[in-house]
Amino acid sequence: MIKEVSFDPIFDAQQAFRVLLDAFSHPGTLYSFENYELSQPKELATSNAIIALSLFDNNISFHSDSFYSETVEKYIHLNTSAKIEKIQVADYVFLDGKDSITTQIQACKNGELSYPEKNATLIISVEQLSAMPIANFDCHLTLSGPGIQTEQNVFIKGLAIQNIQTLQIVNAEFPLGVDILLTDAFENICAIPRSIALQIIQNN
Repeated sequence: MIKEVSFDPIFDAQQAFRVLLDAFSHPGTLYSFENYELSQPKELATSNAIIALSLFDNNISFHSDSFYSETVEKYIHLNTSAKIEKIQVADYVFLDGKDSITTQIQACKNGELSYPEKNATLIISVEQLSAMPIANFDCHLTLSGPGIQTEQNVFIKGLAIQNIQTLQIVNAEFPLGVDILLTDAFENICAIPRSIALQIIQNN
């Protein structure tokens, strides 16, 4: 496994962190990272690699679903020093949205009433994210809550509807729940904190 050399752990990480901060401050709004030429495994989207490189350190634990090979875990660990953990205790969990991941979502930690911030952030890869309707989208989400003036719309291709339904159930008892980062093949990202209410409109 090659050590990442094209991503500066200070300058580039700070830039990427600001993008992530903006994304969580404006839930449902699409953001994208700078164009980096990384050496990550092909199955790991560039945006997912940037998230790991900018957020993870030796105090962070993560888990990658079986969709990803062991090479992905080794790449993230080598370049961030983050610990590889079981899904039940991991701080960050990488999942593939096109498959049914309801069991995995339910297994993730959702905080405690005394420490609700001790929850997991789910990084869910989808095919495409858009603020406008796109061809053959799987679901249309309407978001409302903190950071959203009225409501925000997101159209998603490559996300099984049962996964969003499970996320609704897991996040029904705020402040408990999981935070979500959706990422797509075009390096777009979209944050959905656990405080956000989701309405699902399925594309029939």
